[in-house]
Amino acid sequence: MTMPHSRTSLPLAAPLLLGSYQALCLNAPELWERLGALRATASPLSAWLTVVAEAGMVLGVCVMLALLLAVAGRRTLLLGGGAMVLLSAAASYYMVRFDVVIGYGIVQAVMASDQALSREKLSQGLMLWVLLLGVLPLAAWWWLCLRRRAARAGQRVRHVWPPRLLLLGGALTLALGSHAAVRHQAEQQPGGKPAVSASGLVAHRYVPTNWMSGLGMTVANRATAALRAGQLGDPAEQFSYREATPLDDLTVVLVIGETTRYDHLGLLGYGRDTTPRLSREADLVAFRAESCDTSTRLSLACMFVRPEGVETGQGLAPDQIHEDKVFSVFRELGFGIELFAMQSEVGFYHRVGPDFYKMREVIVEGADPAQPQVVDGLLLPEVDASLQRHPKGRHLIVLHKKGSHFMYSQRYPRAFARWTPECTEADGSCGREQLVNAYDNSVLYGDHVLGELLDRLRGRKALVVFTSDHGESIGDGAHFHGTPRAIAPPEQRRVPLMFWGSPALLADPVHREAFARLRQRADSNHPAAHRHLFASMLGCLSIQSPDGGVTPADNLCH
Repeated sequence: MTMPHSRTSLPLAAPLLLGSYQALCLNAPELWERLGALRATASPLSAWLTVVAEAGMVLGVCVMLALLLAVAGRRTLLLGGGAMVLLSAAASYYMVRFDVVIGYGIVQAVMASDQALSREKLSQGLMLWVLLLGVLPLAAWWWLCLRRRAARAGQRVRHVWPPRLLLLGGALTLALGSHAAVRHQAEQQPGGKPAVSASGLVAHRYVPTNWMSGLGMTVANRATAALRAGQLGDPAEQFSYREATPLDDLTVVLVIGETTRYDHLGLLGYGRDTTPRLSREADLVAFRAESCDTSTRLSLACMFVRPEGVETGQGLAPDQIHEDKVFSVFRELGFGIELFAMQSEVGFYHRVGPDFYKMREVIVEGADPAQPQVVDGLLLPEVDASLQRHPKGRHLIVLHKKGSHFMYSQRYPRAFARWTPECTEADGSCGREQLVNAYDNSVLYGDHVLGELLDRLRGRKALVVFTSDHGESIGDGAHFHGTPRAIAPPEQRRVPLMFWGSPALLADPVHREAFARLRQRADSNHPAAHRHLFASMLGCLSIQSPDGGVTPADNLCH
């Protein structure tokens, strides 16, 4: 009597093939590039040993994952393994074409609700890559698995667990042994023991461990944030705040840029005049600053919080936020808050707590039909309407721009295409010159939008604060942003931090003196960062906290 067993009828080679294909074939370009980079700084033998150890570590992990899927059942292996191959193939495309490091920040960005930005990165190149390296190999693997299963139908399946356990033990031994070798090789490099775990770097360097670790960290962090949401400390309740001079007729505009680097601003020394309008502003003070993280969602979580309320993540881990943002203090001081966004970071907008807000979809729906592009200039009519609703001031407007996010050429009207040729494709075929030209054109248009904003506020008592969420790698050995902060190239954290005061604001001696101190720091190249936003947004308005709610060292106007 035969006893076919559907859960054990797939050949043992199935999980071995699945793990080997992901670890060795999809990672082959990355392993080769890694070898070349190591040979530039180490001996050929040391370079080869490191790459072999890293490949062994990833292979062991991939085979273990495939075996665990097989233990869960035939369908779990076929469907789960298929999903892993397709996701790994897509991830490898961006790793090879754009030198992107897939990690927590990238996964956060992909899982963000701004689907328009995600759609812009889809291309024919990606589809062809996934077809050739994902769909076709997957179809062949499925065919092999199901063919072997059909051939074994009606046969008694004996002694399945001993070979599986043996293979699992071998994979575990390979992973642990390779891990030890990777760690040993890293410690032999100049400088001794690295600051970031060598195995953590490997996990973020190769598929599928990079996107899987990023996904795991994202899920865990979101669960933690949801549990702590009601437990965040409110600085407006923990500290007292008072106005050194009346703010009843004040309008504050906070502009959150996207992907804007300070070293591409003409007013901060860039060789191209990308900021002709802002450069003419006598009452604008600009700093070269550092972002608190490398992706939109992660930076929005930390950039408006008191530094004392942020627990910095160690290694590749994300920050833990323990306090609410500066907006709670403005609410406590009686400010109305309105928010207008060309993105869809709904979680952040909820934390701002605006009395009224519009996201991109609503703004575009009510825009002039003659405007074919979804650009940041659409925010300006919203500012006009908000100012009309609050003519007396004590009003905070938050603008979240699309800024210079890739695809750069879609961030500005054709009239601002000053530097050509531009990059207009998302498939990675553009050279660095084309990328930089399109990026600089987007910065030029951003200058125009900010100039138009300042024109609307000149007759009011107003403060404008501008910064970007993070920087960008533009063909500098890597593309885009979102690389884990501990290993991110420095350009992904280069952001401007700018303050502008209207004539009416600076007519007040208290504000004028605060701005004089601000300018003195900028002129002396004082270090600036997102960590200064909380204290400086309050301190530059001469809002004081006698019990420590505004840290003097973080107040650029102190």
